[in-house]
Order: sequence, then C-alpha cells, then structure tokens
Amino acid sequence: MGMVNRLWTIGSLICAGVVFAGNAPAGYASPPMGLPAPYRAPYIPASDGERLQEVPSVADPKVVEMRSLRAKLDAAPQGLDAAIRLANSYIDYSRQIGDAHYAGYAEAVIAPWTALTAPPATALLTQATILQYRHQFDAARDLLQATLRLDARNAQAWLTLATLDMVQGRYEAARKDCAQVTNTSGLELGSACLGNLLSYTGQARQSLALLRQSEVSGGRASIAYQAWIEGLIAETAERLGDWPLAEAHYRSALQLLPRDNFLLVAYADFLLDRGRPGEVLPLLADHSQSDTAFLRVALAQAALHSPEASRYAWMMAARFEALRQRGSDYFGREEARFALQLQHDPQTSLALAQHNWEFQRAPWDARVLLEAALAAHQPRAAAAAVAFVEQTRLEDPIVQSLARQVPMPSSNAARENR
Repeated sequence: MGMVNRLWTIGSLICAGVVFAGNAPAGYASPPMGLPAPYRAPYIPASDGERLQEVPSVADPKVVEMRSLRAKLDAAPQGLDAAIRLANSYIDYSRQIGDAHYAGYAEAVIAPWTALTAPPATALLTQATILQYRHQFDAARDLLQATLRLDARNAQAWLTLATLDMVQGRYEAARKDCAQVTNTSGLELGSACLGNLLSYTGQARQSLALLRQSEVSGGRASIAYQAWIEGLIAETAERLGDWPLAEAHYRSALQLLPRDNFLLVAYADFLLDRGRPGEVLPLLADHSQSDTAFLRVALAQAALHSPEASRYAWMMAARFEALRQRGSDYFGREEARFALQLQHDPQTSLALAQHNWEFQRAPWDARVLLEAALAAHQPRAAAAAVAFVEQTRLEDPIVQSLARQVPMPSSNAARENR
C-alpha cells in the first residue's frame, strides 16, 4: 500500500536520507546494553579509509545520463530547458533509489530560476515536485497552483496535484484534477489517474477494470509507465484482498523496474503482511541506502527473531536521528511504525501517527494510526481515521479490520442497532 506517493513525469512515464550503509562499517560497534533508543551520539569513523556509504556506479546508465546532462548545462548555464532536464533526471533517480540527496541536487540546479521575481512555470513545477517528494505539501500545492495560473494546460502539473490530493485524502479535488489530466493529456493518462483514485473511494473493482485497460493500452508506453500501472493494479488487488493477483502484478512491475525503490518497498510490505519476512531480506539486500527499504529490512529481521535484529533497530534509530538533525520530518509514517514495532513504544508511535495524520491521509497512514491507538489502549485516538475510512468507503481488509476494533460513538451505535 502506498503507490499513490509515487509521482511520474510525463515522457519517461506520466506520472532519504542516507547515514550508514546497510551493514555496519568496519569498527562500527553495536550499541551498549541498555542504551536507550534512539541512539543520539554521532558515529566517528575510525579512519579516513572507512566505508560509510556506497554510491552509485559511474557505469550506471542513469548516472551516465545525469553526467551528460550536467555537462550540457555547464556548457550553456543560462539554458532553462537543459536545467529542467537535469533536475528531472535527478528527481527521478532520487525516487528510484530512495536517496533524497538527488532531490537536493535538483533544487540547486533550478535555484537560479526559482529565485527570479517571475519564475517560469517549468521551474515552479519542478520545485513543486521536489517539495511534494519531501512531504512539504502546503508549499508544493502553492507552487502547483502558481504553475497552473501561468499554464492552465500543463498536464504534469495537474497530475502532480492529483497525486498530492490523493496522498492527503482530498478525493473530490483529485477527481477534478484527473478530469483536467484527461483534458490536457488525453484519455489514456486520465483513465489511469481516475483508476488510481477509485481504489481509495470504495470502487476498487471499477479501479481494477480501468487500470487493466491502461495495462493493455500501455504496452506501447515507456517501461516506467508500464511499471506504474502494474504497481497500481497490485495495490488495488490488495485493497480487494486478492493476494495472488497483487503478488503477480508486483512481480511484473519489478521485472520492468527491478531496482525501483517504491516498488521494492511496496512489495516488501506485502511480504511482511503475508508473514514472509525471509523473502524481504534478499529482495532488499542491495538497497540499504534507502531509509524506507532499510526499515523493512529491520522489520524483517525482527519478525525472524534474528540475532541481528537489535543492531538493525539501532541503526534505523540512528538514521531517524540524523534526519531530525537535518530538519527532515517527512518520514512520520515510517517512524511511527518503527516506534511501535521495533521500539515497542506505542505511546510515542501514537503521537507520531497523529502528527503524520495532519498531513497525510493515505490508507497506510490510517492503518498506522489505528495500529498505534489500539496498541496504546487508546482506540478513540484513532476516531479521525475511522471516520475517514467510513466517509471514503475505503476497501482494505486490514484497515477495515482495525477500524472495527475502535468503539463507535453512541449516536452511531444507536443507528447501527436500528
């Protein structure tokens, strides 16, 4: 659950931070016994030659592409088009590998244009995409609206706004956004946008039908677009409780984009929910630079009762602390899961989940809030999530099961008993 957070760029498709490598570097001691989490002391390398993090290979085609685009911009630094292409390449790569540093590189590239008194629409849209990725939703929305005032037929801006509205549970607004995607980009992309939306509003079977049409017609589209549709079908099948169908489409998506962080994390969550943590470790073995992927590895280690579980939990705590020190707080959902499942601290998890709910209202956010409230023996603290599930008619067997455990207000109970 969570593909809606993925944002694609029209063309290649339509559409965090790293502290430690996946394995502790040489000399990286495990936490002393009894040390409270999160561990707050900084790690100091034992030598200048110590490996802290793996960086992408210069032979990686995406890295080659970024270097080529960088050279073109350096040769003509006043070229806005070249800057936008390079920035979008950085953003796509940041999403693919789950490393927010590249989003920062993109921001630096377009900074000369966003600093203008009257920034061009393309620069505003690129900056909005970066802010949406960082979960700075209000600022992203402002820039998207500014983009559309300058260019009302910008299909990418409408699609980005639709994605943002879905993440925040603004489904009526998202429906209008998808209509604009159809008007500005055509029926195929508009149908995919609407199909994505319907899976959140009690119409998952209709969603599946639309997405399967997009799957068939998307055979001529880019690999990235096809993987997006496959991932959305997998997520929708999960909403319907059709686990075999969901798994088949997750696997299809990963055959198309085997290193895509969003797909890997979504499939890892699927495996964890199915009680298959042993399959998560090889799936994510080469993706420890991503904090979201590393969390799933830590969860899998804990589920397997591995002797390494405490070390992975400690390292994950250090990553969250590093994010806080950098002023990043856009992993609220993940941190709430970490506090509940790895630190066994339901009160902290509930506080994090409640704060996260103020900004994000996707199904996973409802689930995390419900799980934390129930574990903290404060079920009514998740009343907002229950009301949201009822109002949107969300179809999700796990979320619905959790919501049924929250006592209903007396007025609702009375209506139920009539």
